Amino acid sequence: MGQRHLTHILISLLGFFMGSSVFAADLTDVFHNSLNIPSLSNSELSVLKGYDIYLVPGILSETFLDDDDRSSVTFSRLTGEYFETQQNLLEKKYGLRSQRLSSSSQSVAEIRTSIQRALAESNTAKRKAVFIAHSLGGLALLEEVVSFPAHQKNVAGIIFLQTPFKGSPVADVYFEGPLHLDKLLKPVIPYFNTSPQIIRYLGTVSRNNFMTENAGSVQSLLQKVPIITVGGVVNDDPSLFSPAVSIIANGCFKKVLGQCVVQTSFKGPFDLSDGMVPFQSSKLQGADFIKLEGVDHGETVVNIPFETYDKAAVTKSLLRILISKIAN
Repeated sequence: MGQRHLTHILISLLGFFMGSSVFAADLTDVFHNSLNIPSLSNSELSVLKGYDIYLVPGILSETFLDDDDRSSVTFSRLTGEYFETQQNLLEKKYGLRSQRLSSSSQSVAEIRTSIQRALAESNTAKRKAVFIAHSLGGLALLEEVVSFPAHQKNVAGIIFLQTPFKGSPVADVYFEGPLHLDKLLKPVIPYFNTSPQIIRYLGTVSRNNFMTENAGSVQSLLQKVPIITVGGVVNDDPSLFSPAVSIIANGCFKKVLGQCVVQTSFKGPFDLSDGMVPFQSSKLQGADFIKLEGVDHGETVVNIPFETYDKAAVTKSLLRILISKIAN
């Protein structure tokens, strides 16, 4: 039996035993089995060609785009553009309808407006949308489809990539703690086209309040739209996010001989993370999930220097699994 058929059988069995989206399935093993399949099949491509695929970037996306002058700082010459690998795979290799939406590190409302326009375009063309939304982009997408349930009939499926549904302790530490990061970085963050307001939006209090207030609507969404959440874990691997990984895991920037050198205000719950998002925060109650081991918050969307992460293979695998969920 081929690996592709085995993967589909595994996903189908999971769907049978788990029923609808009431229970969450850990699809990490299914994901790894799917990674061994080099290309999307003709039948998988036939399904995807019936949809419009939208990529929704997250915070600081402006700094990773050549033609976005809203940020005074640009890293794209070093890292490639945000979602560039995914766009090249979907558009150039497979000829799919794919579009990277305009995002904003300044305003969730702006991201939601981009999502609204995309859904309107697809609806006019009598096509459904598939979303791959990263980080802040995922929060904006969830907020939009929960606030306007009528959108849900136009959404074929969603991959939430490293989205902090329950918030990020890193955002909390920005405002509270012995280092006074808010005062230190306040003059700097406008150069990245972001603001204290958006950082507070990403905090644990803000996000937990939203999830509590909209718990019923989120569960209703899970019953109607196939959804996968994806979280990264980089605790034991080298990463540019190591200080933030330590904050989320230990409550401090660094431990020496088992003791925190500089304590922060974050008292837990401590968790594994991708350096920005605790793994448990990347999960929606009732949604199937995948854990990416050894993957930090940036590796999934840009090319981190000295790191080799196969974003194309991961994207193919995630879409393959989503297609199977849509079919069920």
